[in-house]
Order: sequence, then C-alpha cells, then structure tokens
Amino acid sequence: MSFALLEFVTAVRIAAALIFFTAASSKLRRWNTFEGIVAGYRLLPDPLVRWVAWVLPPGEIVLAAALVFGVPGSEPAASALLCLFAAAMAINLARGRTHIDCGCFDAAQRQPLRWLLVVRNIVLAVLLIAAAFSRTAGGGWDFAALLMGVLCGSAFFVVVQCANILTALPTKRRTT
Repeated sequence: MSFALLEFVTAVRIAAALIFFTAASSKLRRWNTFEGIVAGYRLLPDPLVRWVAWVLPPGEIVLAAALVFGVPGSEPAASALLCLFAAAMAINLARGRTHIDCGCFDAAQRQPLRWLLVVRNIVLAVLLIAAAFSRTAGGGWDFAALLMGVLCGSAFFVVVQCANILTALPTKRRTT
C-alpha cells in the first residue's frame, strides 16, 4: 500500500473511531436522556426504544475500537450505521420534525435536526467505504504513514467537533 493510501485509510478510520467513541461516551453519561431522544424520532415501536438506547452506545464503542485496530469489516459496518442514522434524520426532516435533538453527541450540546447533519453522515460513510476498498489494494505498513494518518484523522475529528459545536449554538433571533 502506498504511503498516501495508508495515510488516507488510517486518517478516516481514526476520525470515525474518535467520532463514534465521543458519541458513545456522551450517550453513556446521559443514558436516560438518550432513551428520550431515540423515542423522539418516532421510528421504533416502544418496546424497542429502550433496547436500542441501551445497546447502541456500547456498540459504538466496540465499533470505534474495531476501527482503531483495523478489524476487517469495521469500515463497512461503521458506514452502514452512519447511513442508518442519516436515514432516521432524513425521515424526520421530511416529516418537518426539525425540533428534535439529533442525539449525535452530548445532550448539553443539543443539535436540532438539519440536512447538514445528514450530509455529514453520508460524507463520512462514503469516506469509510473508500477506505475499506483502498485498504484491500495492498499489504504492508509504514510507521510514518500511520503516524500521519493518526494526526490527520485527529485533526479531521477536531474540525467535525468544532462544526458540531458551531451548529449547536442557538441562532440569534431578530426582534423588531
């Protein structure tokens, strides 16, 4: 695998792992709130809401670890989960339900549903699929490429988190 390709694959996997780990840890800190967020999407029957709210955060942590350690199949699994999240958001946006929290990260950082969040998830899902296909292009590894990939992935994660914080800020309303 070439230096740039290994760097790309590593960067995408690290960024996605950090995103999943951060999302899971914030959900675990506020599990009861997260259960309400899952219910707020109105996509699952009531008996499944609690189960999904309890299974999803630990599943995201396992997925984050699999991405960090390069477990085969972790990129497509993460991509599928992101597409599932994007579909749930898109359905509610199509219903006009923009007031509910996306549930992506910390409940204190409430983010109402927006199409930008759907696009964010789809872009990351596409990058993960590209990384999965690129990873099968060749073997071998290079420490410098891995290090650069970790640094680039971490930087990408910081950019995503900054964007999340900025979009979670309340919009200033104009009064007349």
